Amino acid sequence: MKARARSIILQRILSLAALVGAILFFVYDIVADWLYEEGYGTFHFLVEFVVFVGVSVALVTGLRDLRRMRMRLNREERRNRLLSTALAANIDKQMDLWNFTPSEKEVAWFIIKGYRFSEIARTRCVKESTARLQATSLYAKAGVGGRAEFVAEIIQPLLISTPDGTPTRDESVVGGTKSR
Repeated sequence: MKARARSIILQRILSLAALVGAILFFVYDIVADWLYEEGYGTFHFLVEFVVFVGVSVALVTGLRDLRRMRMRLNREERRNRLLSTALAANIDKQMDLWNFTPSEKEVAWFIIKGYRFSEIARTRCVKESTARLQATSLYAKAGVGGRAEFVAEIIQPLLISTPDGTPTRDESVVGGTKSR
């Protein structure tokens, strides 16, 4: 999304640059008509002046919108950094509660990010069997049976709410009815 927003901003800048070019042309043409041809009272002069004013208003409006867009993008980037930091801190706190070792934490982060065991092993310069063994150890400490359950166990406490009717981990669905 960040790249798309930057692309939109770049497109707006190019559009505004085209407007600046048009404004410069109209300024030159209006000044030339006024000074050299004394045509400032003609229909041609009035049309050029009206178009010049319109293009100038479009430029000012575009600059204002571009400034607002940049401010909004910066605000969203700051917000995302804060949320990301808070999310990582909460996940790390959960790992501390499970008494993960530093190696297990590292493997856990790779699992949360979606890395395969071969990628984890290659990144950590260990054998794939070592990465799998560490994953099995952290699954046991977290009280889960595998990768998907582990990620769900990490994410579940961080959810503020769930959609209506969606059971939480503490609820079980039996025969289509929820029981608590």
